Amino acid sequence: MNDPQNESGAYALNALGEAERRDFEAAMRESEQLRDEVTELTDTAVELGMSVPAVEPPASLRASILDAVASTPQLPPVADTGAPAGADTPAGAEPGPAELKARSRWSGSLVRIASVAAAVVLIAALGLTVRAGLQAQSDLTTASQINQIQAASDSAHQTVDISGGGTATVVWSLELQRAAVLIDGIKGLPAGSTYELWYMDDAGSATPAGTFEPAEDGRRSIVLSGVMNAGDTIGVTVEPAGGSPAPTGEPIFVVETA
Repeated sequence: MNDPQNESGAYALNALGEAERRDFEAAMRESEQLRDEVTELTDTAVELGMSVPAVEPPASLRASILDAVASTPQLPPVADTGAPAGADTPAGAEPGPAELKARSRWSGSLVRIASVAAAVVLIAALGLTVRAGLQAQSDLTTASQINQIQAASDSAHQTVDISGGGTATVVWSLELQRAAVLIDGIKGLPAGSTYELWYMDDAGSATPAGTFEPAEDGRRSIVLSGVMNAGDTIGVTVEPAGGSPAPTGEPIFVVETA
């Protein structure tokens, strides 16, 4: 096992492997100094995380993540040779006691500094990274659901112009009772407003089906919430932030599915 004091930063960041974590926790039970050090590092990480303002990831980041997921092959695991990365000791030569002691002093100081620095960098990036990761996961789920609608035996679609610019392609399946909208070139809205989707039946009754905000490039793909019924008309209106229980204005586009 490595020197436990060199592992406190990694433990505070939950960056140890299972075996390393067990060994470190065993050492921590025997050392009050080690417990205090972990507590201080953990408290520092929490304070840093709370001090970082939320950052909205750019639309280009989501696109790059999705492209990487689609194009990056999974590599086989690399066999562990037991040699530390970057080790320059000649093959078959073992470092002597003096060299080991010098390395320990040098690496111990660097590990403590690196652990704190890593905590700052990791937590400062947390707002952006977590939000980007969640958005990427949401985009992948949406793409999968749209693929299911398009693959249905009764799948249909229609593309229409959006009032104010852009186009909307609506795809639907009565077999799945689902519909989705693929937006391209739509304008952003001022603060306090949102786009809201609707199902409207033959009697003119409108059912809310979700809200959305376009990306910076004016694109967005949305799967409508709720159940689509035969003959429903699908449309979008501009509503106050949070959405409305019923449309308050004229639709910027409508598609009749019958």
